[in-house]
Amino acid sequence: MLVLEILILLILLLIFVQDIRARSVYWILFPLLAGALILLNYWQLKTITSVWQPVSINLGFIILQYMLVTVYFSLRQKKLVNISDQLLGFGDILFLGAVAFYLSVLNFLFFYITSLIGSLIIWLIWQLFSSKKSKEIPLAGFQSILLILFLVSCWWGKLFDLTDDAWLLNLVSK
Repeated sequence: MLVLEILILLILLLIFVQDIRARSVYWILFPLLAGALILLNYWQLKTITSVWQPVSINLGFIILQYMLVTVYFSLRQKKLVNISDQLLGFGDILFLGAVAFYLSVLNFLFFYITSLIGSLIIWLIWQLFSSKKSKEIPLAGFQSILLILFLVSCWWGKLFDLTDDAWLLNLVSK
């Protein structure tokens, strides 16, 4: 499993580097990431039901959210808007789709919210010190760095389990 964990971290690092440098990521990295995360998740949980139920809910959440955002911007601009055209990169969508294959439902929502806030903070700080200003946020790149921190804390720090919601439920109930 260690080799698979290191492979996942390397893929995430490649996503970060490509997104920062070129503002685009080779699409093949996302299916590779999803496949590695599925394999690791299956090895940890051992049953197909325990793997696919949270994956289905996570992917359903992503689809629902992007549909609602599309409807919102379409109504606002009074024409059908493809949000992956100018508002959100296709790589950002693929990244979240890949991550949905590993995290439990509450962990996915927690990561999603914290990574959006964290990415915005990182980008604002980045803009303060950057010589070339940009309106585009390398979202998949920043989220991949934050996911690296989450995964290292889970796998090697043993601070929490990203495939089980119990730690979050315990945290909320205190």
